[in-house]
Amino acid sequence: MLYRTNKIRLFFFLFLFTSSFLYAQTNKTDEQGRKQGQWIKYKDGVKSYQGQFLDDYPIGVFYRYYPSGRIMSKSIFSQKGNKNRAEFYYDNRKHSLKAKGNYLEKKKDSIWLLYNETAVLVSQEQYDMGTAQGLWELFDYRGILVKETIYDLGKIHTAQKEFFENGQLQRLITFQHDTINGLFEVYFEDGQIRISGMFLNGLKDKRWTYYHADGSVYFIEEYSEGIILKRMDEKGNHFEMPVENDSIPLDIDPAEMKME
Repeated sequence: MLYRTNKIRLFFFLFLFTSSFLYAQTNKTDEQGRKQGQWIKYKDGVKSYQGQFLDDYPIGVFYRYYPSGRIMSKSIFSQKGNKNRAEFYYDNRKHSLKAKGNYLEKKKDSIWLLYNETAVLVSQEQYDMGTAQGLWELFDYRGILVKETIYDLGKIHTAQKEFFENGQLQRLITFQHDTINGLFEVYFEDGQIRISGMFLNGLKDKRWTYYHADGSVYFIEEYSEGIILKRMDEKGNHFEMPVENDSIPLDIDPAEMKME
């Protein structure tokens, strides 16, 4: 019994000694107050982050943790901490990847990939020093592409495309620096054109043509900077909107109108 008690005491002593030794080797600063070597931080008794510093700059691999103890993020630092290759994880048992990409001077840069909890890619984004730049792609929960958007200096520019589940183009909207400007088209799921028109500085302009599913013209509208001038059939005769569409304002997206 005495032997067992002494053994427990020895184990406890070694534990305290080892813990003290390890703590002494971490969280150190130099004479100038700069962080050096390994640092481990705790919050409410749970590890918050762990990583290495050199002259106050993070270097190498850094981990941050959820209160559950699971890894929240993994970062690989270089260039005196200015460049960071980061991965973020969900707080679940599978340790599922949530997002990954680069930081440059603490700003998102180049390609970023975002995933749902079932590890399916749901978004691909491109940045230039924290500003949206280039092609962005949005996917549904199954990984099927639903939208493509091109950014220039943080603003939507050129054509934005939306897709049906079968991959067929559903809608095309032309932008110039965040403003709808240019060609606007809506399609049926089989690829047949449904609506075709133009925008000028966010307002409907010129001729808008609406089609039936069989490709024949349903009716035509003429606009001038958002103001409707006339509505007619394909022969130029005045067109009366059917009763089921009478209540639809002219300033909303007419893609929901019945055109079968």
